Amino acid sequence: MKKLFIAALLFVGIVSFAQDVKQKPTGDQKENLTPEQRNEKHLQKLTSELSLDKKQQDQVKQLLAERSAKAEKFKDARKDSKTKPTDAEKEAFKKQIETERAANDAKMKAILNADQYTKWTALKKDHERKGKHHRDSKSPQERDQALLQKLTTDLSLNADQQKQVGQLLSDRSTKWSMLEKSRKDSGTKPTAADKDAMKKQMAEDQKAFDTKMKSVLNADQYKKWTAIQKEHKDKMKDHRKDKM
Repeated sequence: MKKLFIAALLFVGIVSFAQDVKQKPTGDQKENLTPEQRNEKHLQKLTSELSLDKKQQDQVKQLLAERSAKAEKFKDARKDSKTKPTDAEKEAFKKQIETERAANDAKMKAILNADQYTKWTALKKDHERKGKHHRDSKSPQERDQALLQKLTTDLSLNADQQKQVGQLLSDRSTKWSMLEKSRKDSGTKPTAADKDAMKKQMAEDQKAFDTKMKSVLNADQYKKWTAIQKEHKDKMKDHRKDKM
């Protein structure tokens, strides 16, 4: 299981830093809430939206707590593991995630009445739709400009560095746009081999991008850049585990 958690992070985290400007931090991330505080906030929202009675509130609260506890175990496993997951382990963890989500859905269905469950399902779809809309609301150029402004401030980039970093971001966006267009134009669902090949390609591109950034920045700036990437990846991991 320890290896499987790493697999999931690798699977969803290859382009995580690029997503920094695709979606704003969630309210929970801005407030830096603990898992317990996030659960309580979520429970309050569901109580209001679904008109949960006291018994249902207690049951949902327990369900949220169990989910958080399981996510914390996965997080601890990630910290302990030092080995790279195999393709089989990655696939196994993806299936495990799907199983966990299906189980969570079944438990919620058992707690809620028919009308509440319909509303809950609609809430989930609406949340997913809003998330997708927010990610797609900015053009690649706008996202690159927003990230460049952030890096200029955080890393104290000079004019020459801003120009170089801006070009790197533009080149990266162009590559990713071409990959996305190629995927859409194919009109077919990618096979497991196709997905694996694309992940490897993106991983290589990200590594090359990092190398180029290192050549543009000075030692102190690069250290800060590395810390910024790590911080964002950690936030994305926390966000995903809470949705599990």
